[in-house]
Amino acid sequence: MTARRGFALVASVWLVVAITAVALEVSWLARARRLQVANTADAVVARAAARSGLEHARARLVQALRPTANDALADPWRWPMDGGSALGAAQYTFTVRDDASTLDVNTSDEASLARLFVACGADLPVAEQAAARLADWIDADQLRRARGAERADYLAVGARAVPRDGAVPRVAELDDVLELPVAPWACVRPLLSTGGAARVNPNTASLALLRALAGIDAVGASAIVAARRGGRLRDFRELVAVVPPGHRAGMEQNAESLQRQLVYRVDVVRVASEASVAGSPVRIRAEALMRRTGGSVFTAWRVFR
Repeated sequence: MTARRGFALVASVWLVVAITAVALEVSWLARARRLQVANTADAVVARAAARSGLEHARARLVQALRPTANDALADPWRWPMDGGSALGAAQYTFTVRDDASTLDVNTSDEASLARLFVACGADLPVAEQAAARLADWIDADQLRRARGAERADYLAVGARAVPRDGAVPRVAELDDVLELPVAPWACVRPLLSTGGAARVNPNTASLALLRALAGIDAVGASAIVAARRGGRLRDFRELVAVVPPGHRAGMEQNAESLQRQLVYRVDVVRVASEASVAGSPVRIRAEALMRRTGGSVFTAWRVFR
């Protein structure tokens, strides 16, 4: 009799444990689903806020194009127009940057990329290897450059990705290129872009980016940066004039290619809008390329991430 009572007690305890375990699992699943639903709802709100950030930036760009009493229309988008706002529990911030303050990696030649790595602190052999590997990732063939790397090289080391062998949609993809020098790449990466106008503006380009242009040495790049503080450089003649005479030869020798590559007014901008919801881990980033078309603004493309 005692044995039966002991067995019944043990069975009862295990039944309680089982019921508790099932209840906890159901509770956990319910909580996970509630969080999933909440995050989905927050993502919708954050996406709408990010879109509002793009439109807010666009409104400022349009406002800047309106005629004024001074000569601001000469280059109305040259000055920063960053901002942000709140929409209920959501908030967004946006930045506006001259697209021509970056180098389009899909259209740049290998020599320009190597010069950019040198400007960012890489030794010449390291810079040339990095440029060759970027070029091998983007070009359409499977022919390996002397210091480059193609599909077989990535497979041999078990890399997580292989070259696209085509134009890249995002610079972030290039983080998978083999053996890029860490510190110089951290400097080069934000100076690269995709899907833009593929021009460079000496009035907004960084010192390193100016040095990546054919014929502009370190002294010339520094002179350009110093000169533009006193006013906008308007054409190639003015650009050459601000460079010390002993450092103009390279620019004059590359005048034809430089004049095709350079632009002196901000007409195309990249707008980035980041949005979040208070108390939520959800973050949404939206990017857009906007062009000046007369007195209006045209959005060339827009993406959400």
